[in-house]
Amino acid sequence: EIAAAEAWLKAHGCTHARGPIGPSTWHSYRAVVASDGRPPFLGEPQFTSDVWDRRGYAPCAHYASALADNISQSVSAENRSSTLNSQGWSIKPLDEHASFQTALKCFHEISTAAFATAFSYSPLSYPDFTTLYAPTESLVDPRLVLTAYTPLGQPAGFCFAIPDRLYPERKEFIIKTLAVLPEFRQAGVGSWLVGTAHQVAHELGWVKGGIHALMWTGSHSQSISRHAGSVFRRYALYEKAL
Repeated sequence: EIAAAEAWLKAHGCTHARGPIGPSTWHSYRAVVASDGRPPFLGEPQFTSDVWDRRGYAPCAHYASALADNISQSVSAENRSSTLNSQGWSIKPLDEHASFQTALKCFHEISTAAFATAFSYSPLSYPDFTTLYAPTESLVDPRLVLTAYTPLGQPAGFCFAIPDRLYPERKEFIIKTLAVLPEFRQAGVGSWLVGTAHQVAHELGWVKGGIHALMWTGSHSQSISRHAGSVFRRYALYEKAL
């Protein structure tokens, strides 16, 4: 199948192939390259790397998932949060949006701007974004889906977190998406959102920590996790010249 795909891509003028990847990075992609053996969390890709190695592909981007302690992560964000609070910033749960669809519209706009420089990124239309995220509505706890607002009430970032319902007995939750508008990225908004998510999750009974899922090693979100997270899985996206 990979050989046929390579031939098709080459015939259509492509010079390189990447995998494993769906239609874009918005869909399931990355192969597992290192693991501590813990079971997969909800929504985690489980592609293996051996097939790519055998066909002459080499890693072109690296990612990691880490488990972060709730208390440590909350404390690490306290200084930033007090400053932002004093300036008039706020964080509100999902129910503050008029509807789930309204929230998705907001999240799409922020994500489109926030991920534009991510490796191998390609834009996704709002209808396609809705198709991807709409099924998660039944999985979310509205108190764990957070939006940060500027003093003027402008949405500046969001943290989309869900309980790990695949293994509820582990009492962990998953930070599925963290996105902050580029102009606010250095203000500490991401750390504040993550710290708040950990605090809320702890209060809701997800006391064993939060999984910071599938972080690109070139992203700001990984620097947030580094303060309190322990990596348990590493992944790679592979590339080959055709």
